Amino acid sequence: MPLILCRALAGIAIALVLAVWLYAIVPYPLFILFLGGLFVLLLLVQLRLTRSSLSTESQWLLQLASDTLITAGLIVATGGLDSPFVILLGLLIVAAGIYGWFMLPLVITVLACAGYILAVYAELWLAQMSPPDAAQALEILLQVSVLMLVGGMMAAISKRQANLVDSSDQVLHQHRKLKDLHDKLMSAMCEGVIVLDEQLELNDMNQAALRFLGDKPVSVLTQLAGIERCLHQPGRESCQCEYVSGERVLLVALTHLSHAADARWLLTLVDISQLRRIELQMHQQEKMAALGQMAAMLAHEIRNPVQTIAQGLEMLPVGQVKGVNVRDILHDELMRLKRLVTTMLSYSQPLQPQAQLSYMPTLMQAAIQQVNISQQRLIDMRCTIDQLQLDGDHFRLVLDNLLSNALLNSAADTAVRVELDGQGDGWCLRVWNRGEINGQIREKLFEPFVTGRSSGVGLGLATVKQVCDMNSWTIAVDQQDDWVCFTLLGSAMERPIDDAVAQEAGHG
Repeated sequence: MPLILCRALAGIAIALVLAVWLYAIVPYPLFILFLGGLFVLLLLVQLRLTRSSLSTESQWLLQLASDTLITAGLIVATGGLDSPFVILLGLLIVAAGIYGWFMLPLVITVLACAGYILAVYAELWLAQMSPPDAAQALEILLQVSVLMLVGGMMAAISKRQANLVDSSDQVLHQHRKLKDLHDKLMSAMCEGVIVLDEQLELNDMNQAALRFLGDKPVSVLTQLAGIERCLHQPGRESCQCEYVSGERVLLVALTHLSHAADARWLLTLVDISQLRRIELQMHQQEKMAALGQMAAMLAHEIRNPVQTIAQGLEMLPVGQVKGVNVRDILHDELMRLKRLVTTMLSYSQPLQPQAQLSYMPTLMQAAIQQVNISQQRLIDMRCTIDQLQLDGDHFRLVLDNLLSNALLNSAADTAVRVELDGQGDGWCLRVWNRGEINGQIREKLFEPFVTGRSSGVGLGLATVKQVCDMNSWTIAVDQQDDWVCFTLLGSAMERPIDDAVAQEAGHG
């Protein structure tokens, strides 16, 4: 249809030129009218062919060939060798080269040259003029040479264009195949994939991610504390954290893709709900196994204090017998039972971390003040962090057990050092005491009922390990010369404490 419109406009323009300037002086005006009617008829035929099964190449060839013959007739009617419409043959060759089929301009060039030569000689024959002289023959040769040169150039351009179109089609086809493969992979993935631009706006998302998020926006992921720090921390390429939505637990991993504006960040979502349930079940099974050991140990540990108390009660009316203070013995045994029950309750109670902003110097001072007054002077505390986002009760539980362990296992009248400092984007708690760890129990130090003291229960450090695992903290023990160091590592450091507060909290 665009070609028909172009041909119609060109025909109208030529008709106007003929009517205004040339029709009154041409030798064969009736022949021009005949050519005009033939041109209109060919337009109608072309319009009919657009709705037929004829190929596009055949339609172009038919239309341009018919236009070339009509132009040759127009040259005959308007002066032959002196006709101003010879340029139309060159324009037809150029139009043939636009299509992108290099044979078309060659065919039209041959038709144009043959039509031009026939038109010149036909006009001379109709005017009963002698054959062209040398000058006229040279002019004809030059015109034909120009047409052939234009035809050759347009054929080369058309071939180049056809090659480019083929290459473009191949690239487009490959791109479509890759896009189809990408869509199939994204749809088949069980993991959620989200692509964000530099403004953290959604660029792409697969069905799994849409299913995980439900009706929630992507911003609920980018506003997670760990993800938000990574997004705004220069040089940070990746990080991960967990997102809990109802009963579903998602592991959210953020990766820096590139510096492109439309695909800057990649978020991957993995459903680890089943893994967390299995971990909980295993934890419960381990706790049940520990409770079995606890029951056996309780039967043994409680039997001795009860027997002592029973014997003491028999002697109680007598008061002090043979230099033995029965009241003090009963008091010590009752305290032993109390510590035993308290430790077991601490180990068996369920832990659900509730992170909140906690003032660390106050927490550490409270932990020191809960020990015996005589032992407080042996504790040297240093705190360089002001506030942390963590569960303060769990931190106290860990610190209380580490302090108690350090004081009980320290050499006589030696200091215990407690240090809380920043480390990277997290925090580090160290508890030092002079002593030595038995090599036989070092590997099992955090297991239940493992202790190096005859009076110990073996649940203090097991409780520490349990609390650390629930809060994603890391606990380790190290022997350095004659110092034992327990190191606790965590994340989410808010800001360091200023010098004045650090100096004020420097000693316990």
